[in-house]
Amino acid sequence: MVMKQKFNDSISQKFGCEPHKRTLRELLDTGCLVVDKDCGPTSHKVVENVKNILKVEKAGHSGTLDPQVSGVLIIGLNRATRLMEYMLKSPKTYMCLMYIHKPVSDAQLELTLQKFRGKIMQTPPLISAVKRRAREREIYKLEVIETSQENQYVLFEVMCQHGTYIRKLCTDIGESLKVNAQMMELRRLKAGPKDEKSPALISTDELHSLWDVYKEYEKKLKKEKDVAKQNEIQDTLKKIELKLRQHILPMEELLDDLKKVVLRDTAISTITHGSDVGIPGILLVDDEIDMGEEVALMSGRGELVAIGTAFMSGSEILKKDKGAAIKTEKVFMHKGVYPKSWF
Repeated sequence: MVMKQKFNDSISQKFGCEPHKRTLRELLDTGCLVVDKDCGPTSHKVVENVKNILKVEKAGHSGTLDPQVSGVLIIGLNRATRLMEYMLKSPKTYMCLMYIHKPVSDAQLELTLQKFRGKIMQTPPLISAVKRRAREREIYKLEVIETSQENQYVLFEVMCQHGTYIRKLCTDIGESLKVNAQMMELRRLKAGPKDEKSPALISTDELHSLWDVYKEYEKKLKKEKDVAKQNEIQDTLKKIELKLRQHILPMEELLDDLKKVVLRDTAISTITHGSDVGIPGILLVDDEIDMGEEVALMSGRGELVAIGTAFMSGSEILKKDKGAAIKTEKVFMHKGVYPKSWF
């Protein structure tokens, strides 16, 4: 991504707040979690557990994982819940153990897998959230990690377009081999920009324990009268908060896959009221933005203001002096964070 200057304004430090400097309370309103989902609960149940633990009004996830599937589940909190529809569209990466009912040769297996790399047609399984009709999906990566028992057990990593059914991929591979095949185990390694190696990854049990300790020390602080002990409790609270902040992330950390436009401070207020973005309101722009592409509208301090759809390409925005550049679709910043200013 190459950000190019449209205007030369300085960025004010009087308004807004850099995402990582938000208070914990603010993060609970505009933050997200990278949850390590266990096998067993539904994705909906995991979201409900997070809501109950953190006592937030709203939460939503980045794409359903079946109860028997484990792995990365991104959860948006309160205002960040509305960002999850964009995370649903992001590519996903999985580790899958497939069982093939009869032995196949290395050559047979590789020749068959080659057919499933790139764009494929896939019909969703009988039990699915979408209509059962063939649709195109793309497999960006399909790599065998390990095999055993004459290739009957195949451990593979797959990176795919959203909406790809891995269970169906396994049965389709079997059909191509003219042998029954089925998914045995599945784990999501990555969703959007977050993977299982992220230091933010946390289980709901770990989150519950950490949050309970934090709230317990908050209660102790309110009851304690001794100043020295209050200071000790405050020090402990700060340490626990630091741990929580490793896991409750600003929603801006989920925007890696979206191209960006940085707004001039003077334009932000009108955007928070739903106005479209005019060229005079743009400070920086990614010159690789395509017309019709979804883009993140950012403040100079790195805050997500809104998400919109480009009326013109990034290169056109750089060339022109006026005109509507981006249609504002969803506003994430509260009104009044930046002062009103009109062009």
